[in-house]
Formats: sequence, structure tokens, C-alpha cells
Amino acid sequence: MKKIQNGFTIVELMIYMALLSVFILVLLDIFVTTLNFKLQSESTSALNQDARAILANLNYNVYNAGAATVASSTQLSLDSGAKVYQLSSGDLLLNSVKLNSANTKVDSISFTKVGTTIRVSYTLESLIETQGVAKNQSIDATLGLRY
Repeated sequence: MKKIQNGFTIVELMIYMALLSVFILVLLDIFVTTLNFKLQSESTSALNQDARAILANLNYNVYNAGAATVASSTQLSLDSGAKVYQLSSGDLLLNSVKLNSANTKVDSISFTKVGTTIRVSYTLESLIETQGVAKNQSIDATLGLRY
């Protein structure tokens, strides 16, 4: 009679470990790809949302202003200083209130008054880095004064 042995051979264990390693590597790759896609999506979303919110705020306040003065290329004063837009350390401020979110910074802004319009150009940079690269978005708009 042949004696039956319980257990696994070394070859069976090596095959099992190889298959398990491949499976774990595939799952890790899927996880990393999903995480990168999520970061790219968050970065793009933050840029688009802040770009639209800043432009809408500027458009509303410029349109409803009685007067507009461009004190410097980076500072816009509306209604004799009642509302002042200025760039400070990467943040666009309206009377000391930050307009951009914590996920973006304003790299540059330029105001130019031409007749009854204000030309605005600004560049936003995402602080959410995807694969070591920060995304940028540039906005150029001409806003009309009501008066």
C-alpha cells in the first residue's frame, strides 16, 4: 500500500507565488491608474471651476460698477475703491477676500481699461499635481461697464 502525503510540493508553491504576484501587480497597476485619473480630474475641475467663478465675479462687479480705475496692471478699483481686486501671493483678492480656492493659485493677472470696457487676462495654476506636472489655464476676457 502507498502512503498518501498531505501538503504541497515546492514546485506547486512556486507556481502559486508566481500567479499571486502577477495578480497583485495587475491590481496595483489598476489602482495607480485610477488614482492618477482621479488627480487629473480633480486638477482640471478645480481649474475650470475657479476660472468660471472668478470671471463671473469680475463680470458682475464690473458691469454693476459706477466707475472703474486701473490703479496698476495688477489692481482694479471699482466705485472709487469700494471694491478692489488685487493679486497677493498667488491669490486674487476682492477687498481682502480670497476668490480662488485652496487648490489653485493665480500666477498672473492684468487689467487694462479701454473706454467703457475692462480687459482682464489671468493665468491659474492647479496646486494638485498629476505625475509631477501642474496644469495651467489662461483666461482673456473683455468686460463691459454699464455707464
